[in-house]
Amino acid sequence: MILTQEADIELIRQAGKLAGEALEHIVKMVAPGISTWELDVAAEKVIRDGGGIPTFKGYRGFPCTICASVNEEVVHGIPNKKKVLKEGDVISLDIGATIRRQNNGSKFDFIGDTAITVPVGLVSARLQKLLDDTQKSLYDGIKAARASATLDEVGGAIEDIAKANSYGLVRDYGGHGIGPDYHEDPFIFNYRTGSRVKLKPGMVIAIEPMFNQGGDRVKTKPDGWTVVTQDYKPSAHFEHSLLITEGEPEILTKRPSEVI
Repeated sequence: MILTQEADIELIRQAGKLAGEALEHIVKMVAPGISTWELDVAAEKVIRDGGGIPTFKGYRGFPCTICASVNEEVVHGIPNKKKVLKEGDVISLDIGATIRRQNNGSKFDFIGDTAITVPVGLVSARLQKLLDDTQKSLYDGIKAARASATLDEVGGAIEDIAKANSYGLVRDYGGHGIGPDYHEDPFIFNYRTGSRVKLKPGMVIAIEPMFNQGGDRVKTKPDGWTVVTQDYKPSAHFEHSLLITEGEPEILTKRPSEVI
């Protein structure tokens, strides 16, 4: 969607801020011994206490507030009381927060969508580099996301980091426009496709690179949600929601302590 009214822009800012705050809250909880279910419960409380709605819960039947994807799980992992984090894991935490406007019985949703991958305790230097490089690719993609930039410029900025470090680059999933029903066009590939589609001021989009320590290929587990690397090597996933402006993009989901 393209937002032009200041009142609408303020609501998307509220949604993004709440998503960033909720994500930072559960990141601080990550430690050996905690279950992904406990992280989910905490995230839902922060969102609801902040006046929002957990975007993912019920979306196409997804049962939880966050996607919690551990090690070889790339995205869409389902929180579980039995999935307990241990030293040396990495976990991707993906969260959405909705601020709903009601007008004469009709609703319109404003959504903030963001993700981060963090280590659980100490991880190997190689694994930490995977996380650092994937996050850098997100920031490079954000820098490229200016009005009149093409989607190829955004995807290319991400692809360059993956290629320079010989990572697998997840090609089946990517960024997207954000609208009142959550995902919408354009799909934003994390690599060059030759797209000449240009970003416009007022667009709300999510950029979300996913790099693998092994190959590109992924598959979906029998639960119908959890996406894993085919070679079961670790993966990293970072995401921010942006408002495209005439100048630098506004990062809607920046976490309170995040320095970019």
